[in-house]
Amino acid sequence: MALEYKNGRLTERGKTLANVKKDRLNSGTGSSAICNVKDDRVRIKTGSSAVCNVKYGVIREKTGSKRLKTVKDVRKEIKNSESLSDVFVAAVWWFLMR
Repeated sequence: MALEYKNGRLTERGKTLANVKKDRLNSGTGSSAICNVKDDRVRIKTGSSAVCNVKYGVIREKTGSKRLKTVKDVRKEIKNSESLSDVFVAAVWWFLMR
């Protein structure tokens, strides 16, 4: 999977998979929320239940401490991801790459 982050959009071979607006990762070019980000947690749609969290550059399961993947490894798979925060990188990995 060759994702690229450009102008607030995540694309794969020219097709927009998601866009980033404020604290949400939205589907395609629209405004339908895939997830929202608050503090260091990624939450489903606009809800409050966490699917993963980020501490010290490591993506962890739900609100716990079980390590899933490092942010550094995920950034290598997303072109131009330096401008995305660690939590948004975790959200992209959880919902689009996993």
